[in-house]
Amino acid sequence: MSRNPDLFFYVCIAKHTTILAEFNSKDADLGDLAKKCLDRTPSYHSIFSHTVHGQTYMFFILDPFVYFGIFDELLEKPECLSFLMSIKDEFTSMIDECSSGTMKQRLHSPNSHCFQGELSPVFQHLMGSYSEFNITFSPIGLKGDHRESLEYVRRNNSSLEGLKMKKRFFGEANKDELEEEKLDALSDDDITVSSGRRLQKAKYIWKKQVMVVLSIDFIVCVVFFLIWLWVCRGFQCIAS
Repeated sequence: MSRNPDLFFYVCIAKHTTILAEFNSKDADLGDLAKKCLDRTPSYHSIFSHTVHGQTYMFFILDPFVYFGIFDELLEKPECLSFLMSIKDEFTSMIDECSSGTMKQRLHSPNSHCFQGELSPVFQHLMGSYSEFNITFSPIGLKGDHRESLEYVRRNNSSLEGLKMKKRFFGEANKDELEEEKLDALSDDDITVSSGRRLQKAKYIWKKQVMVVLSIDFIVCVVFFLIWLWVCRGFQCIAS
């Protein structure tokens, strides 16, 4: 199976954040995007990928070099990784075979795109329909580092699936706990509201009872006052 070049949007080799050579088959803006990605190369990773908006962004990091590519999401991640490793092999072979002091100087203190001339044919060659560069999903026939890297990806994928299952399980458990907490919170709120209503009702009853008692006291006082007026025939008791 030959590679479909339409699935390869952008590839570059960089030393730290300096791009040594690049291949851009889709959009000139991808070069600027790649620079931003290289500025944020993930630390403590040898392989890192992220798929979003139909594109897969992959880093293959062998400090101080970074092999970075932007691919169509239809291209499987092992294929993306294998392609970046093929570029690494070609670049390493080119450096090892060249004893030129100028080459070593460029590599030691690189300028932007200082290896573009040498690596442009490499990019084109690797994306051509050559059977020796075809990708298989089996590690058989790959070099040792390729085999180990692909096995690493597969192990990571398996671990990722297990992690997703754990997240689903614990996510559901946490969801149930959260719902229980919400129910408990609602119950507490209901108790608080109910207690508040009972308190308001008690205050209302207390006020009503106080008014009744005061009314009775007032009536009793009025009755005694009338009796006193009747006994004393008005205010004669006071006058005498």
